Amino acid sequence: MAPDNFDGSWAQIAPQMVAFTSGAQLAAAQAATTYVPAVLDETGQPDRPEARVRPQAFAGVASDGRSLAGLLEGAVVASKRAATTRTYVETVGSLRTRTTVPGLDGGDALALGQKWLEQALQTAVADAMRDATQAELLVRPQVGYVRMVNPPCCSRCAVLAGKWYRSNDIMPRHPGCDCLLIPSTENMAGTFRIDPSALARRGLINDLSANQRKRIADGADLPKVLNESRDRWRERMAADRRATKAASKRQQWAGAEPGQAATVHDFMAHLTNRVDVLNKMRAAGIAD
Repeated sequence: MAPDNFDGSWAQIAPQMVAFTSGAQLAAAQAATTYVPAVLDETGQPDRPEARVRPQAFAGVASDGRSLAGLLEGAVVASKRAATTRTYVETVGSLRTRTTVPGLDGGDALALGQKWLEQALQTAVADAMRDATQAELLVRPQVGYVRMVNPPCCSRCAVLAGKWYRSNDIMPRHPGCDCLLIPSTENMAGTFRIDPSALARRGLINDLSANQRKRIADGADLPKVLNESRDRWRERMAADRRATKAASKRQQWAGAEPGQAATVHDFMAHLTNRVDVLNKMRAAGIAD
């Protein structure tokens, strides 16, 4: 298929993709509303919700408030970019070189767009469940959460495995992240503690170098090993932020509406008082 036809083919399937994703988000959010009280009951922790979370508030939008249609259309943008021929100019001293990289053919460009779409779908549904779970925690006083990784996982997630967060702390996550939240009061957090170094020793961290694996096998602590390459980690996180910002700009260019819907993240990012967060959630229809 020629790149000129990407928009037309996407327009034919976009409504079904949005409906499918929205339905999956709703199911995931509904699961969260039963998951939190079930975990608290099973672990003997207090369960005193001050409001009822509405799962419908987490369906039909991306976790940052963009419309699903705008988010998923990023697959078309990714395919178009992959099919575009690019010219790179590099100057070293007085020498200037020009390199032209041809774009992928239509089939390969579509395959790349499909891969982008699959990750976006996975992330959108996982975010719906995590955000609904976090909303359930926010309506319960004194209940926070422990980060539970789903091994095999990346080192960024592994080093935070078992960390306890307050209910209004946004869990750090990257595209495709499938970590979950375990409802927990702070004094119960140790019950769910996971040893990041144990994940490494068992070969459940998928982005460690051979040298890092050897050092950990020899007894080195995972956080220490990772901290020694902190500069590279910071560069990667900065690249992630740049990519996210660039993706947001592309979505605006494609006609999406950033900030269309209020999200749990909006409230947690700007408010530290739980009561204020709860009131804002009620006003936005996330809880009642």
